[in-house]
Amino acid sequence: MGSGSSAPVDTFTIQYSDGGGLGAGAPAKRKSKNKGNKVGDAPVEQTPVEEIGGGGSSAAASGAATALAGKGKPSAAKAKMLKAKNAMAVQRAFSSAGEMRGQREHRKATSKHGWIAKDMSLGPNCTIKKFEVDRIIGMGLMGTVRIAKFRKDSTFCVIKAIKKDYVTRHNDGRHVQNERRILNDLDHPFIVKLFGTFQDPHRIFFVMEYVAGGELFSRLCKKDSFSANVSKFYIAEIFMALEYIHDSGYCYRDLKPENIMLDEEGHCKVVDFGFCRSCNADERMKTQVGTPAYLSPEQLDSKFTGGYTRIVDWWSLGIITYELMSGKTPFCKNNSESSYAIYMRVQKGKFSFNKKFDNEVKDLVKKLLTADVTKRLQSPAEIRQHPWFADIQFDRVASRRMVPPHVPSIGEPGDCHYFDQYPEEPEHTPKNEIDDSLFAGF
Repeated sequence: MGSGSSAPVDTFTIQYSDGGGLGAGAPAKRKSKNKGNKVGDAPVEQTPVEEIGGGGSSAAASGAATALAGKGKPSAAKAKMLKAKNAMAVQRAFSSAGEMRGQREHRKATSKHGWIAKDMSLGPNCTIKKFEVDRIIGMGLMGTVRIAKFRKDSTFCVIKAIKKDYVTRHNDGRHVQNERRILNDLDHPFIVKLFGTFQDPHRIFFVMEYVAGGELFSRLCKKDSFSANVSKFYIAEIFMALEYIHDSGYCYRDLKPENIMLDEEGHCKVVDFGFCRSCNADERMKTQVGTPAYLSPEQLDSKFTGGYTRIVDWWSLGIITYELMSGKTPFCKNNSESSYAIYMRVQKGKFSFNKKFDNEVKDLVKKLLTADVTKRLQSPAEIRQHPWFADIQFDRVASRRMVPPHVPSIGEPGDCHYFDQYPEEPEHTPKNEIDDSLFAGF
């Protein structure tokens, strides 16, 4: 390991605002399993408005309906009471939706970026016709990501369209179903929101929050590397997202700067949950997924190590910490290197530090990137308490009150200049038969 002299003076300092940004003060939570009417959830039978009640009111509502039909007719006073109770239930049913709509309208009117959707009710039977679809801002083998305007309230989101024939051909149904299920389950300030899903005969669609500031990777490429405090800002937010993912019973398995986006205020959003899977703390996994430069030794050689657990996400956090401060990953020389070449370098554990690394961050990186699992730093509580994070108030980080080092310059509604331009795709014609059973629930 390189030693080097003392770190240079950092021009960015860790600061906290008194108020919060978007979502400030809202605790991270797992989404309710019983939320109905969200496209992509299991079908929910719609309850007629006059049957809606609260706190055991279904029987009362039923009784009211019976009474009003003249069957088992109660006294006039009781009938009047039941009718009033039913009317109150109807009012409650609509007040929640009205409150959400009011919040959206207030945000649009008062926020500089109120045109970016933070919640969206797609309703049942959603189709692409509900959106004005704009240009492609991301492209991969499975499909495209486009920015789009929701016609109902003119707010913007992104729509990820995935080709059903590709998923069928590569037997990738499990991955797209996992992503849908997991994003429906997670709700955190530093994780991208899924508003809903739908499908047509040839594609499945994920309707998601528009993270307007682009990839952290693009920002890193522009700057070459970040200072210690700038890196610490991003690492603290990424850490909190990973801790929440683990607490929710999942392992992310694909942490890299390309999968960290910056929102309009400069805060992190973890995206792309295709390789994420459910697991308990000690459950072992053997599937090799992810990008080799960010994989732990037990992932790179899982056949001989007996698999890996979710602590591999902390290894990836160590890789990213090193990369943000140096502009490169510690064990991979180029993108064409084999997993075995990286594995051999990981086992040797040799990498050097530049002058930006003070002794505290060196110690953190070394402990996160220890090949021997028994000696590796792997507890979230221990990571929080590491001296490098001494000036980090994690409760204020969680409420988005740490001041970002960079605030993206976002202009008029639909601004997407932080994303590359892509050529338009021709009309898609399926290359093979589609197995629609893979897309149940979309």
